[in-house]
Formats: sequence, structure tokens, C-alpha cells
Amino acid sequence: MATYIVLMKITPEGAKSLKEAPQRLAKYTQAISAEGAKITAAYATLGRYDYVAIIEGPEDISKVFKSSAAVAMVGALSSETMPALPIQDFFKLVAEV
Repeated sequence: MATYIVLMKITPEGAKSLKEAPQRLAKYTQAISAEGAKITAAYATLGRYDYVAIIEGPEDISKVFKSSAAVAMVGALSSETMPALPIQDFFKLVAEV
């Protein structure tokens, strides 16, 4: 399994129906579960992004693209997904250089 950081901004459409966010989260969770992923942590944030999620999912990038597309199609969020590597694993890679 791979780790992904997802940074999200509420769209104007999403802001108008913010009280429906819990139901949308359930839809997002279902969509990414269908691709073998799960949300391990989610936060509402202040600043440039409105939400941050940590997702564990398949290393198959096509499944990540499908999950991102499913979330985008709901229309309430725009997102940026980044693969993440545990810091100790990164340090091991650097030591090999």
C-alpha cells in the first residue's frame, strides 16, 4: 500500500451546500474504497486548503486517478493528490545515493 496526501479546496458550489459535507464524505469514502483505498485521517484546515486527507491505497497510479476523478465528479471540491513516503524510508533512499 502507498500513502497519498490529498489537499482540497471547497468550490463555490460546495460552499453553498456545506452542511451536506458529511454525506459527500461518505460518497468519497465509498468511491475510493471501490479502488482499494481508505482514508486514514482527515482534517479541516485554515489557510490555502480547506481539508487535508491522508489516504492509504494501491500503488497502481491508475486506481489513484480513478479515485480522484470520482471525487472531482461530485463537484464540491477541487483537489491535489501527492504520493508520500515515510520520512525514514526517504532517509534510507538518500543514504543509498
